[in-house]
Amino acid sequence: MKANTAVPSRATEPALARFLGVTPGPFGIVLSLVFVLAVGIVDHFTGTGVSLAPFYVMPVVLATRSGGRAWGLSVAGLAAVATRLADPLDVSNVLVHSWNALVWFIVFGSIVWLVDALDATVRSQGRRLARETERVDDLRQQNAVQNTLLHAVSHDLKGPLAGVLGAMQTIRRAEKLHLTDKELNDLYGVIEQAGAKAARLVEDLLDLDRLDRGQLEPQREATDIALIADKLAHELPTLAGHPVRVDGPRVFVDVDPTMTERIIENLMNNAARHTSPGTPIHVELVEQRGGVIVVVEDEGPGVDDVLKATIFEPFQQGENARGGVGIGLSLVGRFADLHGGSAHVEDRDGGGARFIVVLPGAISAAPPLGSPADLQAV
Repeated sequence: MKANTAVPSRATEPALARFLGVTPGPFGIVLSLVFVLAVGIVDHFTGTGVSLAPFYVMPVVLATRSGGRAWGLSVAGLAAVATRLADPLDVSNVLVHSWNALVWFIVFGSIVWLVDALDATVRSQGRRLARETERVDDLRQQNAVQNTLLHAVSHDLKGPLAGVLGAMQTIRRAEKLHLTDKELNDLYGVIEQAGAKAARLVEDLLDLDRLDRGQLEPQREATDIALIADKLAHELPTLAGHPVRVDGPRVFVDVDPTMTERIIENLMNNAARHTSPGTPIHVELVEQRGGVIVVVEDEGPGVDDVLKATIFEPFQQGENARGGVGIGLSLVGRFADLHGGSAHVEDRDGGGARFIVVLPGAISAAPPLGSPADLQAV
């Protein structure tokens, strides 16, 4: 999981950085040059009795902070020349004044070196603080994801496990309860469905881990997507009570059949979880040049605008979800990406959600009815 590069806030800046302050580069350099000129003029009129050389330290520091060591040394040189020119032109003291200017240049240069070293230290501390902040944010986010995953998985596994245990306890008392063969078969069906639900949850988690490790790649083959959608519409237990309509041309698309089935299944399950029983679900397949578009619509409450941007990330769920751990839609997005396609959600006209998945792949017409390929597909 990658976090955005952290920038230290004002409250977390090193104390040294706050003390030195930061002045915009060009403005700080111009200000330091004006400062040198102003001090030089004042120094000239004060005569030899008073030296204002120490005041040149301020523009030297300002220039170093604003433009770095090169500008700092340049302003230090100008300041040294200013100290020389500020003194009266006394031929007898030319060497003395020049020596004083050279000494001041050395002093100013030492200050430039010190300020630049301190500035480099501050920048290094800032980068280190940014890395530590990023690492802490990363660990905090990972911990939050782990807690969410643990809570969601434990909550989602309770239902299947409770169903299996309850059915098994009833079966063990079958003779005492005088259960009929039909009732026993119903209990076996409960166990089978609960086991399938738990197995699918584990499979989703494993697929998510494989995707993060880059271990899954689409195995493309000519796939009848309409047949897959129609099969799921009739067989998915979560769709019980939801009228499902599948529309679209019967064409064969060069995609991974398993991933495509998981995409449609997860979209259907998502629609069922977010709508009340009896709410219709519409699956539409739209053929386009170079692929197919899978559209799944429902007439539920829709998706909040804030959630639309993150709904295909792991463990993201709407407020009206009934069950699920927020993995299904993340797999939809990741499987679409592996095909070179995309997935997004928008509002449905008349209310509800409209999920759109683009799956690129070569398209071929469906074989004639009764052909070997057709019989194999059926």
